[in-house]
Formats: sequence, C-alpha cells, structure tokens
Amino acid sequence: MGPRLISRLAVCAGLMMVLSACATTVDISARFPARYAETANIRKIAVAGFDGYGGREFQSALQAELFAARFDGQPYFTVVATGGPSDPRDAAPYGRSVGAQGVILGTVGTDFNTSSYQGSESRCVRWEGDKCKEYKSFPIPCWRRTVDLMVTPSLVNVANGRVVYSAQKRASRNTSWCGNNSPSTGDLAMVTDAQRDILGDIRRDIAPYNTTLSATLKTKGAGLSDALKPQFTAAVKAASSGDMATACHSWTSINTAQPGNLDTVYDLGVCAESAGDYGKAMTLYRQAQSLAPASDSAIAESYARVQDLAAAKAALARGQKR
Repeated sequence: MGPRLISRLAVCAGLMMVLSACATTVDISARFPARYAETANIRKIAVAGFDGYGGREFQSALQAELFAARFDGQPYFTVVATGGPSDPRDAAPYGRSVGAQGVILGTVGTDFNTSSYQGSESRCVRWEGDKCKEYKSFPIPCWRRTVDLMVTPSLVNVANGRVVYSAQKRASRNTSWCGNNSPSTGDLAMVTDAQRDILGDIRRDIAPYNTTLSATLKTKGAGLSDALKPQFTAAVKAASSGDMATACHSWTSINTAQPGNLDTVYDLGVCAESAGDYGKAMTLYRQAQSLAPASDSAIAESYARVQDLAAAKAALARGQKR
C-alpha cells in the first residue's frame, strides 16, 4: 500500500515575514528497511548479556525498545528471552535453547567527567534607593559534568552462528552549573537520555521502520493563463487543508488544459509520490527540471527523495521473499 500522505501548511517564523515566504509542504509517511539487510528475517529475538558498567540497565532498556518496535502499525519483534551470555561465541546455543532466531548482546561503557571553568555573573555596584544604577561583571567558578555512553551491540543469527550486525554507538550529554547552584540534570537522567539515542539507532539498524518525509509544493502557478490560475490556487488551498485527492485532480485538469507548466508538472510529481508511484514521480520531476530555467533545489530534493523511497520499497520486497 502506498504511503499515506498528510498535507500541512508550514508556519512561517517571525512576525514580519511576508506570506509569500511561507512554504506549503506535504508530509509523506515513508517505509524503510532495516539498515543492515542480513537482519531482515530475524523476528524472534533474545536480548542476552551486555558487559560493563550499566550493562544490565542497558539490556533492560533494549528489551523494552525491541518489545515496543512496530512496523506498519504492527509489533515487529517477539522478545523470547532476556539474560544469557555476553560472548557472541555462546549466542547460537543459547538462542536455540530459548527458541530465538537471533540473539543480541554486547558491551557498555559509561564515562563521567567533571571539568571546571570560569564563568561570570552580573552584580549591582551602585544603588539609588531601590533601583540599581550600575552593574559590573564578576568572575565565579563553574563546572561542567559530561556523560559519555558507548555501546557495542552485536546480533547473532542462531541458524548459522554468524554475527550479522555489529556496530559502535556513542552518545553524550552534559550539564553545567555555577557558584552555589546545583546541576540541573543528574547523572542518571543524562545516561537515560543518551541511552534513548542509541536504542533508537539500534532499532533502525535491525528492523524496518516508518518515518515521515516532507515535500515542498510549488504554489504560484507561474505562467498559467488567467483562467487557470484561480483553479491552481484552489488546488494549493486544498492541499494545505489536507485534501490531496482534490488538489491532485485539479492539477491533472490544469495540465490537460495547459500542458507543460513547471509548477503543475512538479506538483503532479508530488501527487504520484504520495500515491507510491515512484517511477511516475521520477518522470514528472525530471520533466519539471527540464522546464526550469535553472537548477531548482526543490526539484532536486524531491527527485533524490523519491529515489530513496523507490530503493527502500525494492529492498523491503526483497526481504519479504527471503
């Protein structure tokens, strides 16, 4: 089934920004395969040991991440067991004993560092009554606390004992405070936050995922006849309110009445992309670029995006055949 497209009118920042600077964009729900193709058939997974300081906590968090992983709205993994060896050489026998297709394990390293630096604070040095008339800056001691989290996960295919996925992940967080104040974020909160980045990255490495991409529409209809411009504007309004079916029908009619208009052809490319017809979308984007007087960044970005979507669709289809 093709991507579900949701249209929205992007909000322009700044009170003085003119309306013409606002961009009408459409959000396209996209489907991508796991970044590591050899993990495609592993659905029953065991989360084994993670050596190192914080390893047990990371193991528990990874179990929760994989248990919650969904693709196309459906749970993706069945987590059949937790705990077990942390050595990849022992993973396959362990996986067979618990009925897993894959076993994920690894190591965790957590480094804490505190450094000092000189900050400053502004203090009143001259008062007149209850009002400060002069401020001066004074040096004060400050500290910065940094947490570095390093994780090396490996996924072993139980059927053949091969390591089909291995990576090195790192995330850092820091907090600062000065004088008699206390740090606003504690070590545990920083570790948990850094952990979240790594967990999401591992999940996308080993399982397909849904995400949202954005395409910018052409909204001016430059070069269209006076009779067709109101219809083009209405199509843009329909798109901005989420009614892409009406918008795409209107752009098709406009293109029939006046073929080869750059803005119309490009927007029809977005329509084809939203319907999952990536081949047609690429053809229309190429046509739009040929109509443009110069290189057009929006067209180039859309063409590159639809190439990625087409490649992802093909990769997902290959994975289903295995």
